[in-house]
Amino acid sequence: MLNIFNLSPLAKSGLFLCIGVFIFGFADNLIILISNQVSVGQFHFSRSLIASLAVFLFAYIAKESIVPKNIKIVFFRTVFNVVAMILYFGVIPMMPIAEAGAGLFTSPIFALLFSVIIFKEKISLRQLCSFFLGLIGVFLILGTKFSNLTIYHIIPILAGASYAAGSLITNRYCKDEKPLALLFFFLIAIGLTGFLVTMWFTFYPVDIKHLEDAPFIFKSWQTTNSYYWGIMIFLGLSAALAIYFIIVAYQICKPSYSSIYEYTYLISAGFFGWFIWGEMPNLLSILGIIAIVLAGVNIALSKVEFET
Repeated sequence: MLNIFNLSPLAKSGLFLCIGVFIFGFADNLIILISNQVSVGQFHFSRSLIASLAVFLFAYIAKESIVPKNIKIVFFRTVFNVVAMILYFGVIPMMPIAEAGAGLFTSPIFALLFSVIIFKEKISLRQLCSFFLGLIGVFLILGTKFSNLTIYHIIPILAGASYAAGSLITNRYCKDEKPLALLFFFLIAIGLTGFLVTMWFTFYPVDIKHLEDAPFIFKSWQTTNSYYWGIMIFLGLSAALAIYFIIVAYQICKPSYSSIYEYTYLISAGFFGWFIWGEMPNLLSILGIIAIVLAGVNIALSKVEFET
């Protein structure tokens, strides 16, 4: 029987990440069930309402603090993670989830880039090759007809950059924070952001063309029903559990190390996207996903070898 207490930090971090992102891979596919009812902002508000109540109740029973020690640092971490999730979830109904997920999981490539630019870390030839392999993967996913591209194709990649920044801050500056505190702060922030964004589009509607192109992004506040809240209760509780595992994983080990395990998400999301919805990326997108996965795995492995 597996004893997680005897695992190395990297293996333990990887296990928690695999569990967290596998849960997300399944749950994120269910967003399509309610994406025609509300906007991404209202979705985040509803999910965060349920998830934050669950976290608050758990913290109360377990007598754990949900107040961050360094609010300023946690605030900046949260901003990047909130931006990443708003951007990513906004385009899920518009493309195969594995394709959108590949854009989000360019984050190790951006984590490497940010580490070099901001923290002056040295980069090896192997890592440089991985960086360009990841860029090739991005271009393959975007396709060869760049005249047909819209901002919505770029959004998952921007989400990946923002997610990478949040992950670096989590590992470098939030190791002493309680995972529940980080989780609760994030849930409150993304719920409030979702509410404000939806209220903005309610009082200041966009042009009908933009609304037709991306209703999940630009839709105003909508009346919901019991079916919607049944789905949201499941998504809220699963999100709280998954995010908790991911936060713990990034506190244990550096993002550049443990991010290798995050690609479980693409397996999970891609499988359930095919199993539930029959969605399959085209050949170029599949090749792009493979290139991004290879680049991210190679970056993680090269960092581990360098440090050890």
